[in-house]
Amino acid sequence: MPRKSLSVAVCGLGVVGREAARLLHAGRTRWGARLGVPLRLAWVCDRQAAREAKALGLPAAVRRTADFRDVLADPAVDLVVELFGGLGASHDLVLGALKAGKGVVTANKMLLSRHWDQVAAAARTGGAPLHFEAAVAGGVPIIRSLRTGLAADRVTSVHGILNGTTNFILSAMAHGGASFEDAVREAQRLGYAERDPSFDLNGTDAAHKVSVLASLLAGRWFPPQRVAREGIEAVEAGDILWAVRELKRTVRLVGTAVVLRRGPVPLVEAHVRPTLVPLLHPLAGVHGGNNALLVTAEHAGDLMFYGPGAGAGPTASAVLADVLAAAGELLAGPGVGDAAPSSGGPCRAADEAPAAHYLRWRVKDVPGALARIATVLGRLGVSLARVHQDDPPGGGRPVPVRLVTHVAPRALIERARKAVSALPIVSGPHAALRVWPD
Repeated sequence: MPRKSLSVAVCGLGVVGREAARLLHAGRTRWGARLGVPLRLAWVCDRQAAREAKALGLPAAVRRTADFRDVLADPAVDLVVELFGGLGASHDLVLGALKAGKGVVTANKMLLSRHWDQVAAAARTGGAPLHFEAAVAGGVPIIRSLRTGLAADRVTSVHGILNGTTNFILSAMAHGGASFEDAVREAQRLGYAERDPSFDLNGTDAAHKVSVLASLLAGRWFPPQRVAREGIEAVEAGDILWAVRELKRTVRLVGTAVVLRRGPVPLVEAHVRPTLVPLLHPLAGVHGGNNALLVTAEHAGDLMFYGPGAGAGPTASAVLADVLAAAGELLAGPGVGDAAPSSGGPCRAADEAPAAHYLRWRVKDVPGALARIATVLGRLGVSLARVHQDDPPGGGRPVPVRLVTHVAPRALIERARKAVSALPIVSGPHAALRVWPD
């Protein structure tokens, strides 16, 4: 029987959830005209649902609850928007809604990356649409482009700046010479960084997004723990300024997903690395809290997507676009549209492609120190393209030593980092930055 209306529940009234609920209710006449049937906000779910609904000016007809099970129990709810985040209630809400045949829109990259197969199976079981545009790159329409716009092509790789917090920090260090600590504090003051920004700084947030992208490209789940990652905690303003001056490169935290189809089960190279990109490269021109993705497809070639990766407006825009897409699929009937991501068990990880690397240690200012480092690297087979030792800072403080290697396997670079860091002349933490190929 054709649906005469569509009812939506928004679960989670944080920054994005509030804006999504506001836009959905305010634009109900417009959305209904586009779909051909009324689209109404039926429920809001949040620990402070009554307070938030009042602040949004929602009418009494929009029901309030602090328990998502009330939403699942209502047979009139056609579509659930999950904006709780995390893995607790969000996991049960999404799986419960999909299995019941309710469409789901989510921005939860952690849930998708860690439970891809479960979520995909639930969508197939319930025959329900599942959309997650806002889970990666905020308002940048990368997911829809991969799932539909490039559906007739084969996308082989995605490289991108996927975390606006780290990009803001790196931009502040590059342009103003701010220290890492000062840049983090400024990002927190302006709302780019959480009070505890660990997941951003150590690459975990970007790794979850790479996992989602890799799973889409491969057609099989690629768990986030298989995404090799390194964050930006060890990057210093001196690393960036020297790279700009001497190498004509700057630092970006780059997430990579490359699919290698060499058999029945695809191999995936996936990692998050602080990377030195040429100043004229498109990713070098991405500043502040913006995101950007470079997509390579067999027939379409190289494409670039750019825009704000977070924020209430851009992210809620992506959520609303998903709501309209899911609503269209529900109206079209079972089996119509892009119902669920594919699965079939985890795919295998491929070795990281060899690359040149920038390495920086702080070394005691003693005769022969540089020679000892070069000897260790030579024994391991690491070939050096460039060596630089900063002027002694005085006061007996360690001297920064900067090296650029020739192309080498990542495993070899890791052995070199460990061996040099163990030398008694080396002091404190060090940095290792992947060099984008010319």
